Amino acid sequence: MINSKNTVVFSGVDLDSPLRRENVNFNRLVMFWNGETPGNSFFNLNLRVRPSGGDWEPWVKLGTWGKGISSKTLSPRGKRFKVSIDTLVAEENCDAFELGIEAEPGKNGEKPLMFLVGATFWDVEDVPPQINSDWTGEISVPKRSQMVQDSSDRRGICSPTCLAMVMEFYGKNLPTLEVARGVFDHGPGIYGNWPFNTALAGSMGFPAFVHRLSGMGEAREWLAAGTPLIASIAYKKGELTGAPQEKSNGHLVVMTGFLQENGAEYVVTNDPAAPGEKTVRRKYRREEFERAWNRIAYILFPY
Repeated sequence: MINSKNTVVFSGVDLDSPLRRENVNFNRLVMFWNGETPGNSFFNLNLRVRPSGGDWEPWVKLGTWGKGISSKTLSPRGKRFKVSIDTLVAEENCDAFELGIEAEPGKNGEKPLMFLVGATFWDVEDVPPQINSDWTGEISVPKRSQMVQDSSDRRGICSPTCLAMVMEFYGKNLPTLEVARGVFDHGPGIYGNWPFNTALAGSMGFPAFVHRLSGMGEAREWLAAGTPLIASIAYKKGELTGAPQEKSNGHLVVMTGFLQENGAEYVVTNDPAAPGEKTVRRKYRREEFERAWNRIAYILFPY
């Protein structure tokens, strides 16, 4: 699917040996996976890193995941790093990592199956080369509002609402709250764990991964190819003109296009925080959206 400078996908996974990538440079890393977990089978998710020029850090357990269990992250700490829900934050740059998966069968002997495992990783000080693209256009992605859902958690389900929109775009129409239940992280009690969202999509038949893009040029390339992006943004009051929420410490929207209007450029999105489906489509000035976006996106492919 993808093997870029900062995202690697291992397919045809052999769980008997760790998946290693060396000769890289990073201080942030997000692991992701796609698999099937029949019954109450599940996977243990493990990681270790090697500080540049040093020795391997001990293995840490990131958490457990399975559709039939209460999946959760553990947010472990190492000597020189911590994991905050889904993102490893290292105190110093690392030059290698290993991903380890342990399959745990269900009570009736059901065997889980892993399709792919991968990671996106980056150096927060690195300035990636930009992709030049002037594409404009818009993908017609079904619109959903998290705010109309009959749930006390409606304000916290932006991520699964976006995921439900994109899966419906690819042909699978599931109730938003069903998707939300499937991505819930019982550790911190949130719906916005990035790899839990892509893991659910993968189990539904949509190969999916977390990717940190180089910038707006790469986003245009994905959209020009007909692939919507579920983008992670954060902004303060007054920083994102026209947003249904005046501020957010963390929010997900579906990027659907770019347009030029009255001499200004806009990013077109489906913003699930809109009060109703009729106002989900939102256009944000490109420069404001670019400042709000951390360049993380979930990317799904049709099955």
